[in-house]
Amino acid sequence: MSTDRPLTPRGRLVVRIGVVFVLLVSLGGGLGLAAEGLEGRTALRSGPVGTLTPADRDCGKESCVWTGTFTGADGSVLAHDVELRGAARVRRSDPAPARIDDVRLAGDAGAAYTADYGWHGPVVKGAVLAAVGLAVATGLLVMLRRQRRTAAPPS
Repeated sequence: MSTDRPLTPRGRLVVRIGVVFVLLVSLGGGLGLAAEGLEGRTALRSGPVGTLTPADRDCGKESCVWTGTFTGADGSVLAHDVELRGAARVRRSDPAPARIDDVRLAGDAGAAYTADYGWHGPVVKGAVLAAVGLAVATGLLVMLRRQRRTAAPPS
């Protein structure tokens, strides 16, 4: 953006709204990704072990995840509508297995993780997304401040 022409009050408002939008998307998405990775790490370390019996699959643009019933190895833990997260990709055409062994249930019982789940990836991606969003928002605010200084009459 050129500093030859000062921003109008409306232009400054648009930049400020853009900063808020960038912060909401990057921090919300980044923290969400990092939280998923940390939840997986906690589940792999201390979550109850059991099996997942797939009942359905939820598909996104690129892949699917199994959802089903989690049964603890000792039969004491039971959770329904549990989403399985792991390293293996599930396609729409893949047949549902009868059960998936050696999965660990997360504390909130909304997800279970296979032993090969890589929690580092979501944590790193979340941190990078949050950092990039903060950098972009800071850059926009610095640009707005510099532009305002150049537009102000000298005293």
